[in-house]
Amino acid sequence: MQGTMLGGRYRIEREIGRGSFGIVYLADDLQTGELRAIKVLLPWAANNESLRHRLRREAKLASHLIGPHIVRIYECDAAADGSVYLVMEYLQGRELDLELRDYGPLAPERVSAIATQVLEALTEAHTLGVIHRDLKPNNIYLCSDREARDFVKVFDFGIAKVSGSGSLMETAKLTLQGGVMGTPVYMSPEQCRGETLTPASDFYSLGIVLYELLTGSVPFEDANPVQVLLMHNTRPVPPLPNALAATPLGRAIARALEKDPLDRFATAADFSAAIAGRDVPRQMRSEVTPVNSLPPRLPPGPKAEPVEESHEPASLSPAVIAAIVIAGLLLIAAIGLALARQFGAF
Repeated sequence: MQGTMLGGRYRIEREIGRGSFGIVYLADDLQTGELRAIKVLLPWAANNESLRHRLRREAKLASHLIGPHIVRIYECDAAADGSVYLVMEYLQGRELDLELRDYGPLAPERVSAIATQVLEALTEAHTLGVIHRDLKPNNIYLCSDREARDFVKVFDFGIAKVSGSGSLMETAKLTLQGGVMGTPVYMSPEQCRGETLTPASDFYSLGIVLYELLTGSVPFEDANPVQVLLMHNTRPVPPLPNALAATPLGRAIARALEKDPLDRFATAADFSAAIAGRDVPRQMRSEVTPVNSLPPRLPPGPKAEPVEESHEPASLSPAVIAAIVIAGLLLIAAIGLALARQFGAF
């Protein structure tokens, strides 16, 4: 591949990364004289329309997301031999998961600074109606600024969810209604259930990331991904060590990891303010009836006649319902994958 020209302007220099779907190369942009990173889909992936569409939609989303903490993507195209490629900003640094792997838990001050920058990226995305849906350490890149401090870049909006209306809605074809997409250990409870997502889902995922950066492990982990999905919905988050839990960062993480989206933060700015130690009021719950507005208790009436005992089954708890929904969604996904393989989609 070295020396190959793409699009008449990008000359491949060398391979700099490899993943499940493609290979990333360092390239010279002969028109601008700048270095670019180019992701080229592997042949099997290039023949998969879903993955091709994922690359195209990532490029379209990125053309609208131009803030300093989101990786710039310049174009998506196909070479003469049918290879599909994505031209990206070339970054010098490393993925956050590698930093965690090599150095273990990070200092709270450093975690706070990383979180604040990720939240700046989410502020821009959410303002445009874009929900990332796959925040995790290897989608967060650490560069350095002039003072050698962490400068964060968020990338991989390939499975982002677009809400609202407008031109960005044209990129939403990849998402199936009720589909479960993401990485299980970082997914919000509502994402595990395949429900419609709000920005609060990204805050939960970021909360998991921050928890991991501080402790070295995620709160819910199991070899069986179905168990992980159930844990997000049914088990309380193991508390942070007392010294961390009492800090503004620890309290912000605890709030971000609430099961109910309405108990989390309303905006990325609120999340960032809480990390900085500022008071952030809880969201209003108009659907909750205040205790003092409940109807008065009726006086006891005449003694009722005994009735025959009911033998109808008891209603299911929310946790059991969530487990059934998740199991059903995973079964549908497994059947779809099997059919796709049988008919040559993969």
